[in-house]
Amino acid sequence: MARMSSLLAGFVAGVVVAASTTAIAVTGTNTDTGPDSRATTTWLTVKVADAMGTRDTITWVPTGSFSDSAEERVPRYPITPIQGKDTKELTLSAVRNEQISAQLAIASGQDLDNVKAVVGDLTGPGGAKLSGDDTQVRFVKYVPVQRSKSEVDWSATIDQVSSGKEVSGDRDPDVVGDPLEERSSVDVPAYAAQPLWFTFHIPKKAGPGTYRGTVKVDADGRTQASYPLTIEVADASAPGSDDYRFFLDVWAQPETIAKNHGVKLWSDRHWKLIEAYGRDLASRGQKVINTTIVDNPWHHQWSLGTRESQTATPYTSMVGWTWNGKAFSFDFSRWDRYVQTARRAGLGPDIGAFSMLAFQDEEHLTYTDTRTGRTVYENVDLGGERWREAWGAFLPAFEKHLKAKGWLENTWLSFDERPISTMTVVKDFVHEVAPAFDNRISVAGSISTEGVASNLSVDWGGIDAMTKEKVTERHAAGKITTFYVYGSPAHPNTLAYSPAVESRMLPWISAQRNLDGFLRWSYNSWTSDPFEQPVHIFTQGDEYLVYPGKDGPMSSIRWEQLKEGIEDFELIAQLREKEAGGADSDALAEALATATRNLDGRTKDVTDIETARAAVVKGLTS
Repeated sequence: MARMSSLLAGFVAGVVVAASTTAIAVTGTNTDTGPDSRATTTWLTVKVADAMGTRDTITWVPTGSFSDSAEERVPRYPITPIQGKDTKELTLSAVRNEQISAQLAIASGQDLDNVKAVVGDLTGPGGAKLSGDDTQVRFVKYVPVQRSKSEVDWSATIDQVSSGKEVSGDRDPDVVGDPLEERSSVDVPAYAAQPLWFTFHIPKKAGPGTYRGTVKVDADGRTQASYPLTIEVADASAPGSDDYRFFLDVWAQPETIAKNHGVKLWSDRHWKLIEAYGRDLASRGQKVINTTIVDNPWHHQWSLGTRESQTATPYTSMVGWTWNGKAFSFDFSRWDRYVQTARRAGLGPDIGAFSMLAFQDEEHLTYTDTRTGRTVYENVDLGGERWREAWGAFLPAFEKHLKAKGWLENTWLSFDERPISTMTVVKDFVHEVAPAFDNRISVAGSISTEGVASNLSVDWGGIDAMTKEKVTERHAAGKITTFYVYGSPAHPNTLAYSPAVESRMLPWISAQRNLDGFLRWSYNSWTSDPFEQPVHIFTQGDEYLVYPGKDGPMSSIRWEQLKEGIEDFELIAQLREKEAGGADSDALAEALATATRNLDGRTKDVTDIETARAAVVKGLTS
């Protein structure tokens, strides 16, 4: 879990509510329960009515343009004049085999029941159809805003991240829209905004041209608004996710899948859920199956003397370690099943094995002593005799097992933010006892480890030092280079209240810098209930990109935007192949500069991405 260890001062458990948004405390009536359907207090009712300009039902297009409407979060309680009420037509541009997200929003001075959207078939050239059934409609769900009460002073605060538009409410609690709920309709309290999130899936075989149809928004059993919809499909295609070149490495946690779905760890039902979450990751082109080879690789020594995981639910080892008093032995059966399940879901081919090094703690071993049947937690010295004995047994055994499975060439020894001094000890030891892994070391951390890591994800603080020349050298040597963000920087990021456009922008940053992709901790390191208590330690959303759904993941605004940024990356890669001139053309360089010219989504012109993307598509089709 990529954290900056030199800045980590410690941890005090607990959470306190609410960002420091300005609010007037006036008692009101609460007729609904839950943070995503909370009734407004009197002062907020007045503010929202003023923003709406009416007490009647209204619908609007966030940002005013359907094409970039998904790049802005809609506040639950808008208190500034609502833009986009006058938008009468919905227009989108697309290529074949991609998804496009967009939003409409609805609000009223009265409670609304059974709010839903209906997307009709779209008719194109020669009577060709885009089926309305290919469009998914979800509902933005609102979760309470919380601030961690911890000593991690590097983690971005709400005030540094949010523009104030994303977070809204009466501080009891403030809320932010992030999860995308799958249901047929939703009830909306009076004076609360409800965004409807559209995901248009353009078929692989769609013919180029202009397709026209209609979108209707219904509530209380009648149509509240009807919009003509136009989708312009260009003569270009995005690849399938299994063919993405973008190197996505998002760290999943199987333990929270079991806990949050209420099933027994490693039960048959758990394995089915693991596969469902794996399919979601595969739909984004996830390249790495991240596994654990030790118990709790993210164990932490906190400043107040406690030693515990930095995740609400600790990771467990997928490899069984035993000691009989003379030698270590290893059971890889669970590890094998996890890899096989993930590959069946479409993940990989790479496999990450965490971790020979403790994250923020003393080096230690956890194993079962077969003479007593007890679990032993044993502190060891890095490079010391006992450490060498344990890892000197594990690495050759692991190598032999991987060769037998045919997985050796895909498996990485993975490390999280370990300094070069420590990594050098590991590198030398690996070369000594298992040289097959010499070029199979993966590090998320400082650029100082660049010489050690064949797969390096550099932290945001070191991204400028990873020059295009250095990236080119690494490419020539067959090495992978990505970047990551965590609770910092404030911008760009994928936090729960980050401006939505920033998630879309991250793959553009990779493209501009000639990097291979992006890494993020974490995919799903949830609290026991992320809908009610969304923070464990770090800035809200740092610990997960999706939410637990009914039978698998519930997506989020930022997870969808990241997917669409990856699709943009793929189109950029195609254009570079077409131009084949070494350096980017002036038009492509300008597009990349436009998309990334302001990394702070609070002040970014959200049309930047669409403008840049249009230039890329034009280059592909001209």
